[in-house]
Parts: sequence; structure tokens; C-alpha cells
Amino acid sequence: MSKPLATVGVDVDPVDLHLAGYGYRGLPPDSLAYEPALPRLLAAFARAGVRATFFVVARDAAAQAVALAAIARAGHEIASHSLTHPMAFASLPTQRMRHELDESRRLLERACGEEVIGYRSPNFDLGERGMEALAACGYRYDASGYPSPFLLPARLLLALKSRDRSGALRLSPWPLTWRREPFRWNGRSRPLEEFPVSVTPLLRFPVYHTARYVMDERRFLGILDGFARRGEPLSYPMHAVDALGLREDRVDPKLSRHPGMERPLKEKLEILARTLEAIAARFQPVPFRDRLGGLTA
Repeated sequence: MSKPLATVGVDVDPVDLHLAGYGYRGLPPDSLAYEPALPRLLAAFARAGVRATFFVVARDAAAQAVALAAIARAGHEIASHSLTHPMAFASLPTQRMRHELDESRRLLERACGEEVIGYRSPNFDLGERGMEALAACGYRYDASGYPSPFLLPARLLLALKSRDRSGALRLSPWPLTWRREPFRWNGRSRPLEEFPVSVTPLLRFPVYHTARYVMDERRFLGILDGFARRGEPLSYPMHAVDALGLREDRVDPKLSRHPGMERPLKEKLEILARTLEAIAARFQPVPFRDRLGGLTA
């Protein structure tokens, strides 16, 4: 029997945009998510035989065209993570929402030389109106679903850690969908395929690299075994900063509040390597674009 499919989705959020989520505004663009984080990620993926999807903030597309081209050459997919990574995407005016989607797609395609067909919303914040905008802008899939009640405490924790709670409190407290497995969303204009973040069947605990830092190895492997045994596909999100060391890479110390950033770089890269090996042993890891087609409504 063939292995179920899996996709590792990397949100390439630069350090300054992570800090914007914690209430620090007006910081200059930070390139550490591209160099040295991306080369480390590409090397780790190559060793494990994993092809991934990288969700990129298109604000950086022109400046980071060389890095994006390297991602594409390695067989990975580049998808949109919006134009400017607004804190509460779902509440944007429709015209601004459309601009974020259209312009991000245009800039990313110009930088990487490939068609961009997928999207993940910043902070997994996307509603029905956002899905309609995605479809109208020509995207073919979304990966913003977070079908777990843990989304609400995650929002509250972000607000508590932030020096400006208003941004976090504008985020929708409810998931885009409660469906655990990928499905076809039928809107007014055209259908989209939705790839929600994987959550466990009963507790709906998110299978997410951020949670990996607080989970022992045996528990994590048991969760992966359960998905593989049931033949369920896996959608596993992580961040580019998961390949950065706070001290080793001289990351802005304000990011120490972000999960995992207190860990030494060597330990983080070892966790990443074990994670990718475990996923590759149980699943067929491919980009989201390779999973399109055949989903039920």
C-alpha cells in the first residue's frame, strides 16, 4: 500500500514581520529568514528527500529573487503569504484584500519564474470573503484552515505576549473550517481546494512545528503513526525562523518570546532533521501543487 501524501509548508516570515505580530511596528526589513535560514532549510529538505511549499511574503520578492529561484530549482513550490503580511487579513476591506492577493502573486511569479497558485493567510486568518477573493484572483488552493479549538487560546497567548494587543484581538477567533481533511470549497465564482493544518482526531491538537518544541519525541511519532495508519494526508506547517538561532545568528532579541527561539541553533536543526526524517518515513512528501485534483466537495 502506498504511503499517504504529506506537505511541509514553510511560512517565510522575516523577523521584522514576526515582531510586528508582537506589536513592534516600523522595523526595517530583516533578511535573516532568507540568509542563512533558507539555505539551511533547503539542505535539510534535500537530505530527507522532502519537497515542500514555501509561503513567501511578496514584499521581499524582488530583493530576494535569487533565493526564490533557488527554492524553485530545488523542486519546491513557491506560494503567496500575502503582499505585506497584514495582521488581520480577514478583516481587510475587499479592495485592499484583492490588492494583497493580486500584487503578491504578480511579484512572486516575476521573481521565481513559475506560476503561483496557492496561498496561506498570515496568522491563518481568512474567512469566506477571503476565500471568494482568492478564487476571483485566480488562485487554485488555500492552506489557511486551522480546524482546532486551540486557535482561540493561541490568539489570546499572542495578545498577551504583544506590546500592542489590538492587532491580535482583531484576528478571527474561529477557524475558517472545522473539516480535518482536504476538501473542495465551492464559492460563487470558482472552486478552491482547501488544505487545512493537520489536527488530531479527538482533541484536534495541531500537528505544527511550533507545537513540536513542547512535545516529547514519543508523543510526536505516535501522532504521525496514527495519521499514517489511518491513511490520512498530513499538512505540517513551520516557519523559516525555525532554522535560525537567536544568539548564533544575532536575531533581534525581542524575538525571544517566539516559541522555539530560546533553543540553541544546533538543537533546533537536530529537531528539524528528525522531524523531516520521520515524515519522509511515513508519508510521500510533496508540495501542495502536486496534490491538486480529486478532492470531494
